[in-house]
Amino acid sequence: MEELELVAGLRERRDDAVRTLLERYRALFFHCIGSFEADPAARDDLHQEVVLYVLERLDAGSFDPEKGSFGTWLYRVTWCRCVDLKRKAGARRTPKLTPAGDKVPERADLAPGPGEEAGTEEIGAIVQRGMAHLEAEDQRLLLLRYVDARTLIEIGAELGISVEQTKYRLKRAATSLRRVLLNDFAIEEAVR
Repeated sequence: MEELELVAGLRERRDDAVRTLLERYRALFFHCIGSFEADPAARDDLHQEVVLYVLERLDAGSFDPEKGSFGTWLYRVTWCRCVDLKRKAGARRTPKLTPAGDKVPERADLAPGPGEEAGTEEIGAIVQRGMAHLEAEDQRLLLLRYVDARTLIEIGAELGISVEQTKYRLKRAATSLRRVLLNDFAIEEAVR
């Protein structure tokens, strides 16, 4: 059966045309579907959905033989339909539910939870221990920048140095702190 004869038969829903479509283009359908679905049962369901969609698109006059072959059009329609169906399925799988009896707060609680607070305290203790090993100037630079949240211009003005010198010294201080912390962790890991 030629392409145009097949298309005409599919539009008329002739059994021989539908059978030819299913046999001739089975590999094409399952190639596309296999890229989106691993479960064999789900592949069969998706195959049925895609075939029905192809027939709907044919009825709508979507196929134009002047623009390309039927096989190319069929591949594009099948691929796009699989993408659409998987997106819909993904959207359905992630509903945001509120258990019965729970009230939805008007605003999100941005306060850190217990785990975050414990982690912050632990990290803070480690950083303070590392800061104690740094030179006084490095400590002061890091405190001004990261604790007091001062700008590079403000830090430079307070220390009487240029912004470029401030950047350089701050980078050197951060590198020194990193070395101290990495060294401490290496020693702790070796002791364990």
